[in-house]
Amino acid sequence: MNVIKNIPGPLLIFMGALSLSFGGLIVKSFDGSTVWQILFWRSVFFSLTILTFLIITYKKKFLNSFYDSGLPGFFGGVILSLGFCGYVFAMEHTKVANTNFIISLQVLFLAIFGYFFLKEK
Repeated sequence: MNVIKNIPGPLLIFMGALSLSFGGLIVKSFDGSTVWQILFWRSVFFSLTILTFLIITYKKKFLNSFYDSGLPGFFGGVILSLGFCGYVFAMEHTKVANTNFIISLQVLFLAIFGYFFLKEK
């Protein structure tokens, strides 16, 4: 995990926003595909990316990283997969601008909840 700790926070935010901004373009460009086909291929490449990251980060202990994440890791994965599916369905049934606007509000709510629940300034 030392790889992520060495990257400055604003750069991580920029990289996340940059990668998210292309999501609508990519999802909307698959005119002949169904939502389930898009979800399948996104899941395949997302899984390969995560496995590559875990192998690079944990090397020989990467299988233990699944066990070490425990129940919080499992529930985090379930919530991530629901958000992953919800994003594609939202892109399919609404406009890209509406979906990305609502997603961008999560930063505001994260700051508000962090202030009240985690007592962060």
